[in-house]
Amino acid sequence: TTIKGIEWVLANRQKYNIKVLSLSLGYKATVSYREDPLCQALEEAWENGLVVCTAAGNDGPETKTINSPGIHPAYITVGAFDDKNTTDKADDTVAAFSSRGPTIDGLTKPDFLFPGSNIISARAKGSYLDKLPSSKTVDDWYLSFSGTSMATPICAGVVAQLLEANPALTPPEIKEKIGQCCTKISTADGNTQGSGFVDCARLFPGD
Repeated sequence: TTIKGIEWVLANRQKYNIKVLSLSLGYKATVSYREDPLCQALEEAWENGLVVCTAAGNDGPETKTINSPGIHPAYITVGAFDDKNTTDKADDTVAAFSSRGPTIDGLTKPDFLFPGSNIISARAKGSYLDKLPSSKTVDDWYLSFSGTSMATPICAGVVAQLLEANPALTPPEIKEKIGQCCTKISTADGNTQGSGFVDCARLFPGD
Protein backbone atom coordinates (compact mmCIF):
# COMPACT_ATOMS: atom_id res chain seq x y z
CA THR A 1 0.00 0.00 0.00
CA THR A 2 2.84 2.40 0.86
CA ILE A 3 4.65 1.63 -2.40
CA LYS A 4 1.43 2.32 -4.32
CA GLY A 5 1.23 5.65 -2.51
CA ILE A 6 4.80 6.49 -3.54
CA GLU A 7 3.96 5.59 -7.15
CA TRP A 8 0.98 7.96 -7.00
CA VAL A 9 3.19 10.75 -5.69
CA LEU A 10 5.70 10.20 -8.49
CA ALA A 11 2.93 10.24 -11.09
CA ASN A 12 1.39 13.43 -9.67
CA ARG A 13 4.37 15.34 -8.29
CA GLN A 14 4.39 17.94 -11.05
CA LYS A 15 0.62 18.40 -11.09
CA TYR A 16 0.53 19.13 -7.33
CA ASN A 17 4.10 20.47 -6.96
CA ILE A 18 4.94 17.78 -4.41
CA LYS A 19 8.38 18.24 -2.86
CA VAL A 20 8.41 16.27 0.40
CA LEU A 21 7.47 12.74 1.45
CA SER A 22 6.84 12.33 5.19
CA LEU A 23 6.68 8.72 6.37
CA SER A 24 5.54 8.24 9.95
CA LEU A 25 5.91 4.50 9.63
CA GLY A 26 8.49 1.76 9.71
CA TYR A 27 9.14 -1.90 10.30
CA LYS A 28 11.96 -4.05 11.60
CA ALA A 29 14.77 -4.22 9.06
CA THR A 30 15.63 -7.79 8.08
CA VAL A 31 17.60 -7.16 4.86
CA SER A 32 19.98 -4.51 3.54
CA TYR A 33 18.50 -1.29 2.19
CA ARG A 34 19.73 -2.50 -1.21
CA GLU A 35 17.19 -5.35 -1.07
CA ASP A 36 14.43 -3.73 0.98
CA PRO A 37 11.41 -3.11 -1.31
CA LEU A 38 10.28 0.13 0.36
CA CYS A 39 13.80 1.55 0.42
CA GLN A 40 14.13 0.79 -3.27
CA ALA A 41 10.72 2.27 -4.12
CA LEU A 42 11.69 5.53 -2.41
CA GLU A 43 14.96 5.82 -4.33
CA GLU A 44 13.13 6.98 -7.45
CA ALA A 45 11.41 9.67 -5.39
CA TRP A 46 14.72 10.90 -3.93
CA GLU A 47 16.41 10.88 -7.34
CA ASN A 48 13.50 12.91 -8.75
CA GLY A 49 14.03 15.68 -6.21
CA LEU A 50 11.59 14.62 -3.50
CA VAL A 51 12.92 14.91 0.05
CA VAL A 52 12.21 11.73 2.02
CA CYS A 53 11.73 12.15 5.78
CA THR A 54 11.18 8.90 7.64
CA ALA A 55 10.83 7.84 11.27
CA ALA A 56 13.77 6.13 12.99
CA GLY A 57 11.40 3.95 15.04
CA ASN A 58 10.36 3.64 18.66
CA ASP A 59 12.45 0.64 19.71
CA GLY A 60 15.06 2.49 21.78
CA PRO A 61 17.09 2.64 23.83
CA GLU A 62 18.42 -0.64 22.39
CA THR A 63 21.00 -0.34 19.62
CA LYS A 64 20.55 -1.65 16.06
CA THR A 65 16.84 -0.82 16.12
CA ILE A 66 16.53 1.66 13.22
CA ASN A 67 13.39 0.81 11.27
CA SER A 68 13.14 0.49 7.51
CA PRO A 69 13.01 2.61 5.35
CA GLY A 70 15.09 4.76 7.73
CA ILE A 71 18.01 2.37 7.17
CA HIS A 72 18.67 3.93 3.74
CA PRO A 73 21.78 6.14 3.87
CA ALA A 74 20.30 8.90 1.68
CA TYR A 75 16.97 9.52 3.37
CA ILE A 76 16.50 11.82 6.35
CA THR A 77 16.00 9.47 9.28
CA VAL A 78 14.35 11.31 12.15
CA GLY A 79 14.97 10.47 15.79
CA ALA A 80 13.18 12.15 18.69
CA PHE A 81 14.36 14.28 21.58
CA ASP A 82 12.56 15.24 24.75
CA ASP A 83 12.57 18.97 25.49
CA LYS A 84 11.03 18.41 28.94
CA ASN A 85 8.36 20.97 27.97
CA THR A 86 10.84 23.82 28.49
CA THR A 87 12.56 26.29 26.16
CA ASP A 88 15.87 25.67 27.93
CA LYS A 89 18.06 23.53 25.66
CA ALA A 90 20.25 22.48 28.58
CA ASP A 91 17.71 19.92 29.84
CA ASP A 92 17.05 18.33 26.44
CA THR A 93 17.71 14.60 26.13
CA VAL A 94 17.32 11.94 23.49
CA ALA A 95 13.91 10.34 23.97
CA ALA A 96 14.31 6.89 25.52
CA PHE A 97 12.03 5.32 22.91
CA SER A 98 13.90 6.77 19.90
CA SER A 99 15.52 3.96 17.90
CA ARG A 100 19.30 3.76 17.77
CA GLY A 101 21.82 2.72 15.15
CA PRO A 102 23.84 1.33 13.64
CA THR A 103 21.59 0.07 10.86
CA ILE A 104 21.50 -3.49 9.59
CA ASP A 105 24.20 -2.37 7.11
CA GLY A 106 26.36 -0.85 9.86
CA LEU A 107 25.51 2.75 8.95
CA THR A 108 25.26 5.52 11.53
CA LYS A 109 21.64 6.60 12.02
CA PRO A 110 19.47 8.53 12.86
CA ASP A 111 20.45 11.70 11.02
CA PHE A 112 18.83 14.33 13.26
CA LEU A 113 16.57 14.71 16.27
CA PHE A 114 13.30 16.66 16.27
CA PRO A 115 10.78 17.13 19.10
CA GLY A 116 8.92 13.87 19.63
CA SER A 117 7.70 13.80 23.23
CA ASN A 118 4.18 14.85 24.19
CA ILE A 119 3.40 16.41 20.82
CA ILE A 120 -0.14 17.73 20.46
CA SER A 121 -1.70 16.83 17.12
CA ALA A 122 -5.05 16.32 15.43
CA ARG A 123 -7.27 13.62 16.91
CA ALA A 124 -9.34 11.18 14.86
CA LYS A 125 -11.93 9.83 17.28
CA GLY A 126 -12.08 6.05 17.42
CA SER A 127 -8.93 5.61 15.32
CA TYR A 128 -6.13 3.18 16.12
CA LEU A 129 -3.97 5.93 17.62
CA ASP A 130 -6.90 7.31 19.60
CA LYS A 131 -7.34 3.94 21.32
CA LEU A 132 -3.69 3.43 22.26
CA PRO A 133 -3.03 3.61 26.02
CA SER A 134 -0.05 5.89 25.36
CA SER A 135 -2.27 8.51 23.68
CA LYS A 136 -3.48 11.31 25.92
CA THR A 137 -6.67 13.07 24.91
CA VAL A 138 -6.42 16.86 25.08
CA ASP A 139 -9.99 17.60 23.99
CA ASP A 140 -12.44 16.53 21.29
CA TRP A 141 -10.09 17.54 18.50
CA TYR A 142 -6.55 16.97 19.75
CA LEU A 143 -4.40 14.39 21.48
CA SER A 144 -0.89 14.28 22.88
CA PHE A 145 1.36 11.50 21.65
CA SER A 146 5.06 10.60 21.71
CA GLY A 147 7.12 8.87 19.04
CA THR A 148 9.45 9.38 16.12
CA SER A 149 6.29 9.39 14.00
CA MET A 150 5.45 12.69 15.68
CA ALA A 151 8.96 14.07 15.11
CA THR A 152 9.03 13.18 11.41
CA PRO A 153 6.30 15.57 10.19
CA ILE A 154 7.94 18.38 12.17
CA CYS A 155 11.09 17.67 10.15
CA ALA A 156 9.03 17.62 6.94
CA GLY A 157 7.59 21.03 7.87
CA VAL A 158 11.09 22.45 8.32
CA VAL A 159 12.09 21.01 4.95
CA ALA A 160 9.03 22.66 3.37
CA GLN A 161 10.09 26.02 4.83
CA LEU A 162 13.59 25.59 3.40
CA LEU A 163 12.14 24.81 -0.02
CA GLU A 164 9.81 27.79 0.15
CA ALA A 165 12.82 30.02 0.80
CA ASN A 166 14.93 28.34 -1.89
CA PRO A 167 13.02 26.00 -4.27
CA ALA A 168 16.24 25.09 -6.09
CA LEU A 169 17.65 23.14 -3.13
CA THR A 170 18.17 19.44 -3.82
CA PRO A 171 17.42 16.70 -1.25
CA PRO A 172 21.15 16.16 -0.45
CA GLU A 173 21.65 19.93 -0.06
CA ILE A 174 18.71 20.17 2.32
CA LYS A 175 20.02 17.28 4.38
CA GLU A 176 23.46 18.89 4.57
CA LYS A 177 21.99 22.29 5.47
CA ILE A 178 19.98 20.84 8.34
CA GLY A 179 23.00 18.90 9.59
CA GLN A 180 25.02 22.10 9.76
CA CYS A 181 22.46 23.65 12.11
CA CYS A 182 22.32 20.96 14.76
CA THR A 183 23.36 21.03 18.41
CA LYS A 184 24.83 17.91 19.98
CA ILE A 185 23.53 16.43 23.18
CA SER A 186 26.87 15.89 24.87
CA THR A 187 26.10 12.55 26.49
CA ALA A 188 24.89 10.82 23.32
CA ASP A 189 26.86 9.25 20.46
CA GLY A 190 26.18 9.43 16.73
CA ASN A 191 24.06 6.28 16.65
CA THR A 192 21.81 7.83 19.29
CA GLN A 193 21.46 11.40 18.06
CA GLY A 194 23.06 11.66 14.62
CA SER A 195 24.13 15.28 14.17
CA GLY A 196 22.03 16.29 17.17
CA PHE A 197 18.81 18.25 17.54
CA VAL A 198 17.96 20.83 14.93
CA ASP A 199 18.27 24.48 15.96
CA CYS A 200 15.76 26.34 13.77
CA ALA A 201 17.12 29.70 14.96
CA ARG A 202 20.36 28.86 13.16
CA LEU A 203 18.58 27.31 10.19
CA PHE A 204 16.41 30.41 9.63
CA PRO A 205 18.49 33.35 10.92
CA GLY A 206 16.61 36.60 11.20
CA ASP A 207 13.12 34.99 10.97
